[in-house]
Amino acid sequence: MAIKWTLNKKLILMMVALSAAVIIITSILNIYYERALLTRLQEKTSEITESLHLAIAEITKKGKKDYTSLATYLKKLKSGGIKEISIIDGATRIRASTNASKIGKFTSKYITELIFKSEVGEFLTKQGNIYHIILPVVARGEHQGYIHLEVSTEDISSLMKSHTRKRLVATILIFLCGAIAAVWLSSRYTRPIRRIVSSAKSVAAGDLDINLPIKEHDEIGELKRSFNQMVKRLKEFRALEERWREIEHLSTIGDLSRSIAHEIRNPLNFISLSVDHLAGQAEAESQKKLLNSIKEEIKRLDSLVSNFLAYGRPLNINKRATNILELVNDTLSLVEARAEKTGIKIAREYPQDKIVAAIDAELIKTCLINIFQNAFQAMPEGGTMVIKVSRDDRDVIISVKDTGHGVDESLQEKVFEPFYTTRPRGVGLGLALTKRVVEEHGGSVSFKSKKGSGSIFTVRLPMV
Repeated sequence: MAIKWTLNKKLILMMVALSAAVIIITSILNIYYERALLTRLQEKTSEITESLHLAIAEITKKGKKDYTSLATYLKKLKSGGIKEISIIDGATRIRASTNASKIGKFTSKYITELIFKSEVGEFLTKQGNIYHIILPVVARGEHQGYIHLEVSTEDISSLMKSHTRKRLVATILIFLCGAIAAVWLSSRYTRPIRRIVSSAKSVAAGDLDINLPIKEHDEIGELKRSFNQMVKRLKEFRALEERWREIEHLSTIGDLSRSIAHEIRNPLNFISLSVDHLAGQAEAESQKKLLNSIKEEIKRLDSLVSNFLAYGRPLNINKRATNILELVNDTLSLVEARAEKTGIKIAREYPQDKIVAAIDAELIKTCLINIFQNAFQAMPEGGTMVIKVSRDDRDVIISVKDTGHGVDESLQEKVFEPFYTTRPRGVGLGLALTKRVVEEHGGSVSFKSKKGSGSIFTVRLPMV
């Protein structure tokens, strides 16, 4: 089973790794420095022992003692740790020494006191960083003299200080590496958190088209996953809210349309019949033209009432398998005459194979007519309308592109709103009804336009 590396576990692992690194490196350095110190002490001990051995051998030698050659030899033996070696006779006169200026002189008062102390067994005395070692030499029951060694601990102290500094530097380096790792880790986790905060501000401002990429497998990943889920729920809630407002709006329109139908349609039918009767009796051409104009206006009012009724009542969708290409061609045949009259060319971009989808053919045909009419109205001086049909894995895609005057970007979102129109005599229900029908089919319709460069409607209908 794979271990889930949470932020808590990563922090604990980092602290344990730092502590282990400090312990291991400190232990290694301690072992190394202890060995170096032990080696230095052994060298110093060996030097002192050798010095004592030579001094005792010369002092206890029978016959004439050659202190001059001894002093020369001791000088060669002198090391950094042994500052001075002197041979003192029983009268406290220095007979041989590594310090040539002292040979033949009596010892100082301080050294003489140390000689007396050595007689009672106090051989070692410390003076600052210098140790004075005075050893009485007795051979064959006779007192032969003294050996005086001045041993400095400066080299050992400096070695220990050097080791301490190196341990301190190693510890500081380890903690610097740990600090760098901590900064990197905090930056790695604060960066996505700042991004989440920025995204949350965007969501609070109303932007719900945010989806954070999830690459982490820890608490940050869980936070992003929860954030995306929250945004998804907010989008669903917003869509539900908009749908609810639309239902309320439709309910109001339905009530209004029914009232209009009852109050207007019956008088319109009577007026239409009366106009037909008068037209049959009219003889003057001007009278007939006037009556025809009245008839056209009556038809427009009747169309307005019909649109209210269609938009206000619930849709009854009867889906059947339909060849989309045939449906588009049939719809175009209804508007080709008008297109030719207004100088609009129709271009078709269809695939070779037929495309079949389960739709309500009559309702979709009405939607296409509304879109075609919108394209015609955008090209009053003529132009080109391109109808393209394609499909992807899930949807049938019908796009209608015109070369008209286009719409300002600030007004594009209002195109599908009920009663919004740019025509002086328009009602503004055609595209709203189109959007409703397409969405009831489980599809979508979109509109894009650029002022002066035409517009494009895209209808997506599910294949199944």
